Amino acid sequence: MPAEEVSPAIVLRTRDYAESDRIVTLLTRDAGKLAGIAKGAKQSRRRFERKLEVFSHVMVYYRRRPQGELVFITRAEAAALPAFDLTDDLAKIGLGSYLVELTDALSREQGESAGAYEVLAAAMLALTRFGASPALRQAFELQLLRWAGYQLEFTRCRLCAAEPGPQVKTFGFLVSYGGIVCQACRVRAESEAISLDADSVAALRRLGSLPLADVGQARWGSPIAQAAIGRFIAPLLERKLRSLSFLERVL
Repeated sequence: MPAEEVSPAIVLRTRDYAESDRIVTLLTRDAGKLAGIAKGAKQSRRRFERKLEVFSHVMVYYRRRPQGELVFITRAEAAALPAFDLTDDLAKIGLGSYLVELTDALSREQGESAGAYEVLAAAMLALTRFGASPALRQAFELQLLRWAGYQLEFTRCRLCAAEPGPQVKTFGFLVSYGGIVCQACRVRAESEAISLDADSVAALRRLGSLPLADVGQARWGSPIAQAAIGRFIAPLLERKLRSLSFLERVL
């Protein structure tokens, strides 16, 4: 029998299976994203009660199967991990749902995900403690994109690497290049740039590296800047995120 493994994990999604089982997708710190079956999860008070719901932050114990993609989840414990309690506010639920769904969409099963786990855990803890905000959403998006290899550029021109001077008040953002461009490159670019004001560019530059615990009520990029990030993210996903429309209504 394979040895039991253990790792901190965040529950990304679940679905019921048969009469008493549950299939759970987890983002673990040590083993990447895993899909597992928890036998008797809907009935067992001792091993699983309320520990395998979306947003749960647990120490998960599991065994790999010799064949098949699903691992066997043997138990889940809260341990000393911080809990993510979002039930007191619709905006928290909306943003939390988006955070886990975007993480799920950008991570691969059993791939290296320690960085994604750290970004998601920090964002969920900040959401629990300080509430939902556009700044937290944008900081999370930028930092998760960086983990996934898609760092957006807000410091210098993506095409010629020139750093704009303080006199520049409007920037062009090219979705196809993932960053701002100077005026000269903007004229030569084949695709249309999205105009962003200097305050939004400065805010996004800071949010991309600011610790998520410190985001709080930090300045955030304008709705146009948010739309630009969304347009960059959309082609990276295989489907439209179901949580997005709800998030737009509550945040």
